Amino acid sequence: MTEGTIDAGRAFGADLVVHTTDHAAGRLAAAALEVPVLEVGNRISWSSRDPEFRNGRNLYDDDDVTLALRDKLGIPGGPPRVIARIDPRAPSMGGLVADEPDPLDGVPWWSMRFVPFNGGAVVPDWALRRPERPRVGVTLGTVVPVMSGTSNLSAVIEALGGMDVEVVLAAGKADLADLGTLPANVRSAGFLPLSTFLPTASLMVHHGGSGTTAAPLHYGVPQLVLPAFADNPMSAERVVARGVGLSHDPATVDVATVRAMAERLLTEPAFRAAAREVREEMATQPSPSSIIERVIPLVGA
Repeated sequence: MTEGTIDAGRAFGADLVVHTTDHAAGRLAAAALEVPVLEVGNRISWSSRDPEFRNGRNLYDDDDVTLALRDKLGIPGGPPRVIARIDPRAPSMGGLVADEPDPLDGVPWWSMRFVPFNGGAVVPDWALRRPERPRVGVTLGTVVPVMSGTSNLSAVIEALGGMDVEVVLAAGKADLADLGTLPANVRSAGFLPLSTFLPTASLMVHHGGSGTTAAPLHYGVPQLVLPAFADNPMSAERVVARGVGLSHDPATVDVATVRAMAERLLTEPAFRAAAREVREEMATQPSPSSIIERVIPLVGA
């Protein structure tokens, strides 16, 4: 955050700052602009309302960095007024059934539906058509290939390459040299928004990123999670606990294990039934637009 950020906020007359829980810049911007905050939980795996997450943590006190920023940019002390906090998880995966007050400060928590947004892209015709055999999406997101490469995909691609499925490998600009020659049933799609092919997919194999975990839930698609780092293992735990998928440590997974798990997820009805239950549950949650309609009257209150 810079002085330019704050000046821009003043220039367009910001009345509200919407920011994610674990990003202090939003709180500082709101304090500088003297406007209230709508705080949005940005993870499918955890929320700051979870008792186990709060134990030993305080997300809202200033640390040395935020204190230095306040001093440098002349931001007054103290937190901004928080109108509400949003939990975007399905109730059966840790989310809210109804509004509830925060036990620490009384700020209300609201439920909100997760809606996938992947930006724009030129989409090939085949991605919009229903395939003749089960479609399996595979991705490591954008961060994992940069940090760890794509070697963890080798077992996945070899396993799926020996099955009667259509594989959509959405690997962005990642270097796929470690994978060698791809099997004939694997489409290397580069960057392809998940929302273009998930409606016709039967399975999603991925690293456990928050958005990548939430998108198949929105479409009712079972998942195989090979969690990488950060909160990826927490996403995997949520998926397994709810029965919408399976998980395995990518460091020890092998071809036979991937194939066995993929076959279970494609053939055992319980996984798709659970995924559809979560999809239907999410559809009943308030939309993001309804949250904005709800918060507007409270901005000047």
